[in-house]
Amino acid sequence: MACTAFNDDEITEYFDAPDELDQKIKTLAQFIRVAKHFVVYTGAGISTSAGINDFRGPSGVWTARARGIVLPSRTVPNPEPTLTHMACVELMRKNYLKFLISQNCDGLHLKSSISPNKIAELHGNSNCEACAKCGKIYYRESHIRQCENKTWLTGNICAIPNCNGRLRCTTVSFSQSMPDICLDKAKNESQLCDLSLYMRTSMRVSPARDLPSMNLESGQKMVIVNLQKTPYDDLCELRIFARCNNVMSMLMKQLDLTISPYIDLKLWSNEQWLADFEQNWTFQ
Repeated sequence: MACTAFNDDEITEYFDAPDELDQKIKTLAQFIRVAKHFVVYTGAGISTSAGINDFRGPSGVWTARARGIVLPSRTVPNPEPTLTHMACVELMRKNYLKFLISQNCDGLHLKSSISPNKIAELHGNSNCEACAKCGKIYYRESHIRQCENKTWLTGNICAIPNCNGRLRCTTVSFSQSMPDICLDKAKNESQLCDLSLYMRTSMRVSPARDLPSMNLESGQKMVIVNLQKTPYDDLCELRIFARCNNVMSMLMKQLDLTISPYIDLKLWSNEQWLADFEQNWTFQ
């Protein structure tokens, strides 16, 4: 995947001056107040403060590989949702945020307590595995670390009586297709969207990169938060060069909202949540 790394110009990071950033946050807050269908799109960069490396940043996995360095995908064994993840929870709880579309497979959005029917995890979830025979989904306490190349089998067996099917991890990589249900849901939400906020995604990976322009002709306002430039910078209504945790902290103050600290709800052991998850998770 080193071929997808940025060149030296593309990898350059930019930062808004404090006064400029403050004004942009005020503008974003006003956009959110009047929006009818606000959708957030997230990329790998929102999880770097949780100890998970991104891909194309200056210290990204593919950036390092292009330089002959192999980095671990994560630097902590059990990452927790960041301030940005928890801000999304509060925005959804207050009915500002209608839907989340994420390219991340780290599972932190669900772990933060985002409802399974309010998110499309386009690249799957590393805490989940599914039966290749009957389709039963299993949400695990932690990241599924072992799976065979090409087959993606985890070595676990389905617990459904008389099934005994082999389980596969539910993440996708380049050249692999994602479930139609998941992508169709993301497209539908993008078409309904009148305000989109893209946070720490390069906006270069298909089909996620095609979602931003789906509703622009109908007057959708697009806001991009990223330290690096993106192919959509000239199309957006507001361009913010700042770290997402800083942006979300300032934004929530403008909206007079409080970001609750992360609490481990042990979703993997909550039978009611697991039933809701299996019924509503779109990546199946």
